[in-house]
Amino acid sequence: MSIVIKNTRSMLNKGLIGRLRRDCQVDWRQFTYHRFVKELALGTLPKEEFQQFLLQDYLYLLDFCRVEALAVFKSRSFEEMQYFSSVLHDLLNIELPLHISYCHEWGIQKDAIENIPKTLELLAYSQYLLSKAMQGDLLDLIVLLMPCVIGYGEVGLNIISDSATNMHNNPYQSWINMYSSEEYLGIMQKTMSFFEIISTKYGAEQRYQHLLEQFQTSVKLETLFWGVGQAICL
Repeated sequence: MSIVIKNTRSMLNKGLIGRLRRDCQVDWRQFTYHRFVKELALGTLPKEEFQQFLLQDYLYLLDFCRVEALAVFKSRSFEEMQYFSSVLHDLLNIELPLHISYCHEWGIQKDAIENIPKTLELLAYSQYLLSKAMQGDLLDLIVLLMPCVIGYGEVGLNIISDSATNMHNNPYQSWINMYSSEEYLGIMQKTMSFFEIISTKYGAEQRYQHLLEQFQTSVKLETLFWGVGQAICL
């Protein structure tokens, strides 16, 4: 086990993020061990389902950017503004262009990417994120996004550590590599470290139950989002 993986696993179990994960463990496991994830690891996930997931994930990333932009507005310090503006910059100039290229590799044309409507699952998730982010402060906002940021990395780590994973000729190997890479784990570590700073600064202990409710709802919506491709295929 590499030092990066070891450190990431350790951070997932510490501080506020560790407490949140433990206190909604049933929902968290349903999210990180979802059927979609298991079939993806085995390489048996239907191609059409994955393609539709990629399309909806693109739309989700656009709303993720909107929440990050709102975080810049809600920041109380120069350092906070720097952090969230850098995240937004990377999303708009690195991650989204890469996602579009990845869609092209899966045979998804540009017009499909630009014109696909949101599913009901994504509408529910996006509206929840945007409305709650508008209402709350910076800590509320980042709690809403944490299941996505750390959940995908944890999924990636779980997949590569599972002996049942198909590591040979798996059509989804590049996706697995992305979310288990040292680069992505580094992003997770940076996000978790910043999250702990914000949690102390914004009084997480005094409002923990409310934060847990928001975190748990995001986890449940993430779980539903794994099924967006299946819903369209059916």
